[in-house]
Amino acid sequence: MLRLIKKLVLILPILLWSTMMVSAQKKVACIGDSITKGLGLKNGEKTYPEQLQELLGIDFDVQNFGFSGATLLSKGHKPYIETSEYKQALAFQPDVAIIALGVNDTDPRNWPNYGDEFEKDYSTLISNLRKVNPKVAIYICNLTPIFSGHTRFLSGTRDWYQAISLLIPTIAQHNQVQLIDINGPLKSRIDLFEDNVHPSSEGAAIIANQVSQAIQGVNQPLAVALNFGDHMVLQRNRENPIFGKASSNIHVKLKFNQKTYQSQADENGNWSILLPAMPAGGPFEIQIQTDNQQINLNDVLFGDVYLASGQSNMAFELKYATGADSLIQINSPQVRLFKNNNLVQTNPVSWDLATLDKINKLDFFTGNWSTSTKEDKVNFSAIAYTFAYELAKKTNIPIGIIELDVPGSNTESWIDRTTLENDNLLATYIHNWRKSDFIQDFCRTRSDQNLSLSLVKNQRHPYEPAYNFEAGIKHWLKTQFTAVLWYQGESNAHNIELHERLFKTLIKSWRHNFNQDLPFYYVQLSSINRPSWPRFRDSQRQMDQQIENTFMAVSSDVGDPTDVHPKNKIIIGKRLAKLVLAHEYKSKINADYPAFDHYQKKNEVVTVYFQNCKTLQTKDHQPLQGFILVDEKGFDLQPESMSIQKNRVIIQLPRDKKIKEIRYAYSPYSTANLENESGIPASTCSFKID
Repeated sequence: MLRLIKKLVLILPILLWSTMMVSAQKKVACIGDSITKGLGLKNGEKTYPEQLQELLGIDFDVQNFGFSGATLLSKGHKPYIETSEYKQALAFQPDVAIIALGVNDTDPRNWPNYGDEFEKDYSTLISNLRKVNPKVAIYICNLTPIFSGHTRFLSGTRDWYQAISLLIPTIAQHNQVQLIDINGPLKSRIDLFEDNVHPSSEGAAIIANQVSQAIQGVNQPLAVALNFGDHMVLQRNRENPIFGKASSNIHVKLKFNQKTYQSQADENGNWSILLPAMPAGGPFEIQIQTDNQQINLNDVLFGDVYLASGQSNMAFELKYATGADSLIQINSPQVRLFKNNNLVQTNPVSWDLATLDKINKLDFFTGNWSTSTKEDKVNFSAIAYTFAYELAKKTNIPIGIIELDVPGSNTESWIDRTTLENDNLLATYIHNWRKSDFIQDFCRTRSDQNLSLSLVKNQRHPYEPAYNFEAGIKHWLKTQFTAVLWYQGESNAHNIELHERLFKTLIKSWRHNFNQDLPFYYVQLSSINRPSWPRFRDSQRQMDQQIENTFMAVSSDVGDPTDVHPKNKIIIGKRLAKLVLAHEYKSKINADYPAFDHYQKKNEVVTVYFQNCKTLQTKDHQPLQGFILVDEKGFDLQPESMSIQKNRVIIQLPRDKKIKEIRYAYSPYSTANLENESGIPASTCSFKID
């Protein structure tokens, strides 16, 4: 009897403590469809509610009330309110309810018929949860992604998904519930969606983390985004946001130029402070503080900021450029550099599993601001550094140049996913890019080599559509820029018509996402013995005339017949600088290439008129070359004679042939030598004649 009493004395406090703990637990109901239920997870992998339980700990009781295929719509093909899970969720009388519904409402059986009732049905569900517990804290989630590989993506799902996505924040506002963003961290992670709809266990972990942060906040150190650091340049004469991370809801102070600015971090720990517009100058110090932490940003200048992007010819380093030695030695304190280093080069090798995982997580670019020391400039883009140096020298304004490029990358990889998916042509292949002829064979072959060890169905790669936007460009969207420098196209020269569509799409995408009417200064492909390049160069010339606020620098005169990476890069940087000086700084110089304007024909004489020149000349005053004639049978012929008169070229046609077209600089590797009085070479061009 004594032993029994002793046992009871020991057991009763434990039972009492356990009862108190259970009664003290906050009850969390996870309401949703198959994504909440965990459809597609492998044995042993945990659903998002299970992972949420681990994050929240013993103070919470998390229950999974997901039902596969459920619709939010009460008249949908599987209404959630008709499931036993719904009844169980109400009986649970949760203290916290997480609702993630709407993906199945994109089905053609649902949205076209009953979409107008979505808001009413969502409000009813929220109201019913409040009836069983008036104090319940309700959170609703925006939709997890549906990627373009989904079988119904282009037959309605894409458009209905977008309609629902726009409606959910309004529903949250009208019902006074908090919105949880589970889409943002997942929309760039197609690698986590094997079937384009259901996230993997890692995707479920991301959802659980977002929900956990919404419920109990986040505790993390004060930090600024990677865009900011010592020696940075901020865009003059514009407001500039400074932003970063801190613990949830904590107050953040910023001291700058003898003034203090304040902000408060949101539930996810994001904060942002807007600096006032400043003229060119500096250096300044910026102090960012919380109650117990401080970050100092030193040697900050205000000037003009440029983004230099593209593929390998933009990435070509200064140390390898012809004639760069003197430029490397010259000190230029007003030029500041930010090089986004690539995690790994896309050489013909297999990447290891650790590298593949980092690439999937979009951890591909790293970098920081630096002064233009010799050590930093030699590894920087030759074109971008030359451009910045020339600009700073001519304007006496600090220049910040951000290099963000990937050798071999195609245009698709630099466009945001939403823009790609909203294009009915591009959406047909971007999810299956490694097997699509729309992607250049080089990109597909090289990526297959790099990814040969991966077991992930949608393994990421910097040649993949949207990848470089999601891993790189996205981080700079709040940065204020004067303009963009662009040198790319080599990996799209196999399909000129597609590139025309892609290049226009890219410019539209960036201008929309940056929320700036960014001027684009781009480099026309050089000359090399590759047969499609003349027509590609001509296409680039025509796009320069079709797209507003774009300016093209010619490089065909400094190409190499066998090397896709010609070393004479300094002159290209200078040409870009002259273009920017003329169009952004309104310098009175002629920086544009001589462009074909129109022709006149009289008998066997054709007069070809050019814009952007007072007078035409030939390089080093050599005999004019580069014009060829195409007869009605398609044969190439040489003009009988050619001469230059001011801004026009006079061409004598053969008397015994009918000429239908005139081409200039149309050899893959061109020795054409026409230029204007400023020494700017004329562009590859072609035109039909009567």
